[in-house]
Amino acid sequence: MSKVNDIKNMKRNQRTVSPTQALAEIVGDKTSNQEINVVSNEENNTTRKEEKKVERKRVSFDLRTDLHKELKMEALVQEKNIYILIEEALEKYLKESK
Repeated sequence: MSKVNDIKNMKRNQRTVSPTQALAEIVGDKTSNQEINVVSNEENNTTRKEEKKVERKRVSFDLRTDLHKELKMEALVQEKNIYILIEEALEKYLKESK
């Protein structure tokens, strides 16, 4: 029974890390990540404020699960919403196709 309790205590003492924290720790040291996060958060806030003026239409479509996972990871890395990444990709595609 003590082994079970030891394992439970180990689990309780483990540090939980969010995906954003894990990605930030992989990229570099904590001070530079904090500076980068502050700058990127400010950029995201300004773009979000600008995008509030845009009228949007809710759509539904099927997407392959592997693409969805990659899209979620990229959204985490760039600290943007998934719909913003999709809009940017569609805008780029439509400009290239003209």
